[in-house]
This record gives sequence, C-alpha cells and structure tokens, in this order.
Amino acid sequence: EKIHCRFVTGVVSTEKAQGFERMLWRAGRGNIYLRISPLAEPLKDPVTGNDVHKSVFIAFYQGEQLKGRVKKICEGYHAALYPCPESVGLRRETSVGVYSRLQDLKTILDQTKEHRHRVLVAAAKHLR
Repeated sequence: EKIHCRFVTGVVSTEKAQGFERMLWRAGRGNIYLRISPLAEPLKDPVTGNDVHKSVFIAFYQGEQLKGRVKKICEGYHAALYPCPESVGLRRETSVGVYSRLQDLKTILDQTKEHRHRVLVAAAKHLR
C-alpha cells in the first residue's frame, strides 16, 4: 500500500516560529514533519510599512485529520499559506510563471523610474 504524504507551505512570523513548531509537534503527536527557515531579509508590512521578520515553512502530514489540525494551527499563528502544486511539473510551471511576473514588474518599475527622471529633467530646464 502506497503512503501518500501531503503538505502545506507558507510563512510565519519568525518570533512565533518556535511556538508554531512546538504546537504542530504536539498536535500531530510527532506525525507532522516541519522544515522551517528564516528569510534572509525582512519584509515590509503592507499596512504599517514596518520591517517584519518572517520564516518560510513546509509541513508534511498524512490524512485528513492532521490536515485540519495543521490548518487550524496555521490560522492561530496568523501564518500565510501559499498553494503549492503536488506534481513536480506543475511546481516548475508555477515557478516559471512567478519568475516571469517578477521580470515584468521589474521592467515596469524601471520604465516608470526612467519616465519620472525624464519628466523631472524637463521640468528642471524651466526652473531657475
């Protein structure tokens, strides 16, 4: 019989990471495998604009009962969950799509910066 492992991925506040890990261990009675790693650089909180330190995680589990527990604990720790396809091909496709969108955004930001510079240079010519 084939054992099928499922997983969830996301980010959690680095200061809550240790408690998050302990809670998952207890709730799963050792049957939830968690890998957690702090991000190298802090992220900007979209609401406050402050730097926040986050850790990425992947939690492996088996069965619907553990799935419910994992999701509830993630909710309780305000962890942001991100969908990750289970097949390698779909993961690769998603990764390529994300990279492509990042490149598009970088191009837009660069063009906006260049346009703003041209407008300011043109305006500066008319000012003393």
